[in-house]
Amino acid sequence: MRISNLSEVLAVETIIGRYRNLLAKDDALEERLKRLSSPVPRRALICGIPCLCAVLVYFFVFERGLSRFFYLIFAAAILWDCLLRFRREYAIVGHYGKAVGTVSAHHRMGPRRGARIKHSFLSADDKVHIGGVGGTAFLPKEGQTLAVLYKLEDPTINLPLASFWFYRFPR
Repeated sequence: MRISNLSEVLAVETIIGRYRNLLAKDDALEERLKRLSSPVPRRALICGIPCLCAVLVYFFVFERGLSRFFYLIFAAAILWDCLLRFRREYAIVGHYGKAVGTVSAHHRMGPRRGARIKHSFLSADDKVHIGGVGGTAFLPKEGQTLAVLYKLEDPTINLPLASFWFYRFPR
């Protein structure tokens, strides 16, 4: 039993060592992260999403036929997705750390569906953490660096700086 646990620990350390070796240095990006200012909420977006959902619910109430359920489902999906995203971003900006991340995998989802990336970064506690995010096809490619913000208490909650919806970081 102990041997299997030891072998599992060695396997995990080997994987972490591989990720640590893949991390790239980017001094210019580190300088930009040092000058990064406090997050500012994007009020227009934060107010606009509930207004959009209210309009869709309005159409649900006053529309006749089966199409009215489309409006309700669409409003619920938008609201749910945005609430989860806001909750994640809010958790990060409450007490965040900054790091230079390296894209370890870039997968195109199709010509119009964008891409997903997996990135790794070194947190303040000197551990390598992995994150992932989806977006446009113009996300950084494999081996490129990007700015990553993470929750200091739990670095597994992280996002690339460019993918924040509800907060902006003025210079």
